[in-house]
Amino acid sequence: MWTASDYHHMSRALQLARRGLYSTDPNPRVGCVIVKDDVVLSEGWHQKAGQSHAEIEALNNTKQNQTSDNVSGATCYVTLEPCVHHGRTPPCTDSLINAGIKKVIAAVIDPNPLVAGKGLQQLNEAGIETASGLMEAEVAELNPGFTMRMQHGRPFVRCKLAMSLDGK
Repeated sequence: MWTASDYHHMSRALQLARRGLYSTDPNPRVGCVIVKDDVVLSEGWHQKAGQSHAEIEALNNTKQNQTSDNVSGATCYVTLEPCVHHGRTPPCTDSLINAGIKKVIAAVIDPNPLVAGKGLQQLNEAGIETASGLMEAEVAELNPGFTMRMQHGRPFVRCKLAMSLDGK
């Protein structure tokens, strides 16, 4: 189902998402790559909670690169399903629809109950082709705290124990 090109672009989106490793909490780390005719038009990642999400950053970067006219008909590779709710930022789905994106490939469905499949559903209803599951396992490892909080309402906890050879 997925092509080598799909893996390549989603891998890049994952690299971009990792840039937000220490700055996005409590939000998830998300990366986005916008591609048309296998040429990368723009990239973006969620840099800090309360600031633009990865999809908006990528769309804004196309404007800075003067490629905004070319976004129409492009494919958006994003590590997390685009949001559909109003929070500190407007819904990413609205911006993707208005930009004329043709296809959205999300690595994982957003575990946030406010989104949870509704983002891809809204995009489908707007005539945008959607798919999910590309590199799902790799991307899921990036946001264990966010996923645990959304699915179970509790923090993700890591415990590390150490002991010397003499037991002290």
